[in-house]
Amino acid sequence: MIRIIKYEFRIILCKIYVPVMLAASLIYSWYLLSTETILGVADTAPFSGWSFGKYLGDSALINMLITLLIIAMSFSERQRKAGILTDVTAFPPGKRIAIRSLLMGGFFILSMTLSLVLGCIFLGSLFRELQLGNYLLDWMLICLPCVFVITGVGILLGRKSPMFIYIFMLLCLVMAFALKCSAIDINGAGYFSTMAAKLGNLEKTETPFMISAGYLLTRIIYLCIGAGAFILTCSAYSGKKSRDTESRV
Repeated sequence: MIRIIKYEFRIILCKIYVPVMLAASLIYSWYLLSTETILGVADTAPFSGWSFGKYLGDSALINMLITLLIIAMSFSERQRKAGILTDVTAFPPGKRIAIRSLLMGGFFILSMTLSLVLGCIFLGSLFRELQLGNYLLDWMLICLPCVFVITGVGILLGRKSPMFIYIFMLLCLVMAFALKCSAIDINGAGYFSTMAAKLGNLEKTETPFMISAGYLLTRIIYLCIGAGAFILTCSAYSGKKSRDTESRV
C-alpha cells in the first residue's frame, strides 16, 4: 500500500509544474484580496462572510482548473504507459484509483486551505477583525463539493480521454461567468454576490450573512454528483480488472 502511494505521488504530484501552479494560485488569490475583496461585495464589509465567500469561490475556480489540468496530465499517453506497471500487480484497481483521487483531491484542499489562511492574514492585518466561523462555513460549502466534483468527474472523464477533461474545464468556466447570477456555478461564488445584493436592496441596511436552503441544496447536489462519478469510476476499473483476469484464464 505505502509503495503504491509513493509511486502514485511521484508520477502525479512530483512535477515541477505543480508548485509553479500552486504559486500562481496564491498570487491570483492575493490579487483578488487586494482588488475586489478589499472593496467588499454588494456594499458589505471586506471581512464579511459575503465578501470572503466570494473571494473563496473565485479562488476555487482557478484551483479547480489547476487540479483538473493535473488530472488530465495524469491520463496522458506517457502516464498511461507508466500505469501498466501497476496494472499487472495484484493491487486492487479500485483502491489505486481511490489513492489517485485522494492525492489529487488533497492538492485541491491544500490550495484552498492556503487561500483561506492567506485571506485571514490579509484581512486580519488590515482590519483587525475576522469572522472565522463564517469563513470556515464558506470554505466547507465551496471546497467540499468542488473536491468531489473535480476528482470524481475528472477521473471518470480522464479514463476515456484527457480531451474530455479539457471540455469539462471549459464548462466550469462558462458556468462560473454565465451562471453566476443564478448562483448555481460549480465554484459557488455567484451566490455571495447576488444574494448579498438582493438582501441589501431589500433591507437598506448592513446585509446580514446567511446561507439559504437553496444554496445548501445546490452544494449537496454537486457533492452527490462527484461522489456518484467516483463510484462509477471505481466500478469501471474493478470490472476491467475482472475481465482482464478472466481473459488470462
